[in-house]
This record gives sequence, structure tokens and C-alpha cells, in this order.
Amino acid sequence: MPAILTGTAAAPVGNLQHLGLQAFMPHPALAAWVQCYWVMRLTTLPAGGYRQTLYPDGGSSLNFYFQPGQPPQCHFNGSQTLSTLQLTDTLDAVGIRFYPGGAFQLLGQDAPLLQGDEVNAADFGIRTLQPLQQQLAATEHTAARLQYLDQWLLQQMQQRNAKSSHIQQVLAVLLQQQTMPSVNELSAGVNLSRRQFERKFLQQVGLTPGKLKLLQRVRHARQLINLNPQQPLTDIALCSGFYDQAHFIHQFQHITGQTPGQYRRRKQNEFRMS
Repeated sequence: MPAILTGTAAAPVGNLQHLGLQAFMPHPALAAWVQCYWVMRLTTLPAGGYRQTLYPDGGSSLNFYFQPGQPPQCHFNGSQTLSTLQLTDTLDAVGIRFYPGGAFQLLGQDAPLLQGDEVNAADFGIRTLQPLQQQLAATEHTAARLQYLDQWLLQQMQQRNAKSSHIQQVLAVLLQQQTMPSVNELSAGVNLSRRQFERKFLQQVGLTPGKLKLLQRVRHARQLINLNPQQPLTDIALCSGFYDQAHFIHQFQHITGQTPGQYRRRKQNEFRMS
């Protein structure tokens, strides 16, 4: 397989750019399953460390943590609940951020089994994972590490004969439309019975279609608030697919632990302090 150098910058992941987080696009053949690669090299921390809230959106991550003189630890994070990242020490790490359903296609693991905060990837039984860890440990250069990730995932894609499945076809529709098609409409669109569709969707994504759509709507609302904290919340609700303000507030708080107003006030404070 020819070596493919990954180097195109992508949109930052999360809200950690000020701590040195960088994101890069994967090989185009992987774009259906991999949102980006992320890299963080943190050499200094604020007094008392750093704390960051992580919001679920249906995606998942395979993360590699480096220590001098040894292969990187490899953990999978598929949590779909509110969690917190606590940084108390220096960090050298790279990660693969998968779209919903992407980890199932490329890693061959049923999504409901992957929804813990930190699952040891050695338990996956992927025989090529240990050689990848050794390759990654042999270099400190970001470009080389990204190239190894590209090559490994392309190999996984070939070995698993990964392709656009019925569920991926549905995901493309589900994540783009503001309105939520019924489960009967989604299953009929890919010629599956409702029972078959629901079983396959849960196996590959780990969520129901309705829960995934809700996470994506809340994610979109957060993005709009981050971009323009002054925008009226009623406009943000409508742009995110919520047609009832009370429903928007309830669901936003359920997913993020804050009301939209509380989230916006925090972002406004951050904006004034920056």
C-alpha cells in the first residue's frame, strides 16, 4: 500500500485550541467514517490543572497516550453521556475521531459494547493494533504519526471490506435533515423491516435514531451559541430543529447539564475574558 501523508488542517475539535489541540483530515477514502485526527502536545498547564466538559454527539474516539520509552497506551472512548476531561499533567496524545457508526465499520466492534469512558483497545483483539503502537512510539513527528494512522485505517478498511452500509445511507439522511423521519420511513428507505433496521442501527451506532438526532441538534445549538453568543435563543432553537422553546430548553439541559441561557452566559464571559 503506498504511503499517504496526512497534513490538511481540519476544524478544531471541541474547545481546546488554546491548549495546543490540532485537527487534521484523514485520507479521502476514510472520510465516510473518520471525522478527523486530533493531536495534542501539552507541556505547561495553568495552576491547578485544566478541566473541560465533554458533550456527547454520537461520535467516538480511539486515543493514543505517549510516555517516553514505551508503546503508547490505547483507549477507546464511546461515552454518550456528559463527562469531564481533567488535565493535571503534561500530555502527548493523538486520536482518531469517528463519526457515528464509523468505529463499527473500521474496528469491527458492536457499538453498545464501546460506550464506556475509557475502554482498553487491547481487548478488541485487533492483531494489527500492537504493531501500530510500536510504529507510533518510534517517532515524535506529527506528520509521521498521522501517516501511520492513515495506513492502519486504510488496511482496516480493506480487511473488513468496509463500504456504505444500509445504516450509513440512513445516517447521511438523518444527520442532514432538520426534520426527523419516522423509523418506518427510515427502514423502508433501505428495504429493511423496522425490527431489522432498529437492531442494525443500535449495533452499529449504539443509539436509537431519535437519540442520535437529538444529540446532533443540541450539538448544532451549542455551535451556534459558540459562534455568536448574542444570537437570540429562539433563533438558535429554530435553526437547530427545535420548534418548541420549552422542548429546546428541556432537551438542551438534559444533554449538557445547563439551560441554553446558562450555557450562553458562560460563553459570553469567556468571550469577554479572551
